[in-house]
Amino acid sequence: MQRLAPLFLFNVIFGAMEFLLPIKFSEAHASIAMTAVLFSVISVCSIVLDIPSGKLSDRIGRERLIAYSMVMVVGASLILYFSDSLVTFFIAAALFGISYGLNWSPLLALIGDGSDETRGAAFGRFVRILSLGEGIAPLIVAAIIIYFRTNASFLLVAGIAVLCLILILREPRKTPEVPAEADVHFSYRNTLRLFRESLPMNLFLVIMGFFVAFFWESVWFTQPLIGFYENTVLDSAIIVAAFAIPSILFSDILGKAIDRFGEKRVFLSSATLSVISFLAFYLSVSLVAKVTAVFFAAIGVLGIWLVMDVLTARLHAPAERGEFFGILETVRDIAYLVSPLFIAFTYKFIGLDGIFAVNAGAALLLLAWGFLVFRNNRARS
Repeated sequence: MQRLAPLFLFNVIFGAMEFLLPIKFSEAHASIAMTAVLFSVISVCSIVLDIPSGKLSDRIGRERLIAYSMVMVVGASLILYFSDSLVTFFIAAALFGISYGLNWSPLLALIGDGSDETRGAAFGRFVRILSLGEGIAPLIVAAIIIYFRTNASFLLVAGIAVLCLILILREPRKTPEVPAEADVHFSYRNTLRLFRESLPMNLFLVIMGFFVAFFWESVWFTQPLIGFYENTVLDSAIIVAAFAIPSILFSDILGKAIDRFGEKRVFLSSATLSVISFLAFYLSVSLVAKVTAVFFAAIGVLGIWLVMDVLTARLHAPAERGEFFGILETVRDIAYLVSPLFIAFTYKFIGLDGIFAVNAGAALLLLAWGFLVFRNNRARS
C-alpha cells in the first residue's frame, strides 16, 4: 500500500473508536468495570485471530485481510449507532475485536517487507501517518459530541471505513515468496519453533510489545474516563492528542536514528525518557503540566515501539514475518485485555492518574531488561 490516504483513514477510524467506546458505554450508564469487560471482549477476539491472520497474510498477501477488517468496522459502527443495549454492545465489541485481529499483523508485516537499510525510516513514516489520524480523531469526536451527539460519530466512522475499504481494494496486491519447505498448516507448532529460534531476543520483543500496549492503553482508556467522570471531554481529548502529536513530529526522526545509530541507543534513550515523563505526569497537577509530561512520554514510547518493529522485521524472513508480527500482536492484545481490567479494579486505590506511576515503574524494568539483552547480544556476536 504505497498511497498514504488508506493509512491515514485507517487510523482515524481506530483512533475515533478507541476514544468513542468508553464515552458511549458511559453514556449508557455502564460502570467502569463493565466498560473494562467490553474492552476485554475486543482484546479476546483480536487475540484469537492475530497469529492466524499474520500467517495467512504470509501466504495470500496482506491487503485482502486488511479489507475484511474494514467490513467489520462498518458493522460495529452501525450497531453502536442504532442500539444502546448491553447485548448489542457485546456484539459490536466482538466485531471491532475481529477487525483488529484481521488487520494489524498483516499491516505491520507489509511495512516490514521493505528495504533492510531504510526499514527504520519506513516504520517511522508509517507511524507518522497513523498517528496523524489518531491525533485528529479525538478532537473530531469531541467536537461532534459537543455540537451534535455521540451517536453521530459512529455514522462518520462507518463512512470513513467504507472509503478506506474502496481505497485498499484499489491497491495492487503483493504476495510474499514462500519457500517450498515452509510450514503451510495453521497449527501453533511452527509458531513455537519460530519463537524459540532466537529465544532471548524474541522474548525481549514480546515484553516490549506488552509494555508498549500497556503504556498506550493507559492514555487511550483512562483519559476518556477521566473526562466523563472527573474533568471534561475536551481536556481528555487534548491530553490524548498531545500523546499522539510526537508520533507525527518525531517518528521520521526516530526511524532514521535507528537506521543510523542502531536499535540499542534509540531504545535506551527512549526508555529512560519514558520513565521520567510518566512519573512527571503522575506528579503534575495542572493541565498544562500533564500535557507537557504526556508529550515527552509519547516520544519515549514511540522510540520503544519503532525499535520493536524494526528488530522484528530485521530478524525474521518475509515468509515468517507476518506470523511473528502475529505473535507480537497477540501479546499486545493480551496487554489491551489486562490493562483496562487493571485500571478499572485499581481505580479506587490509586486513582486513574496513579496508573502513570505504575507506567514509570514498568518502563524502568523494561529499561533494565533491555540493557541486559543488548549487552548479552553484543557479547555473543
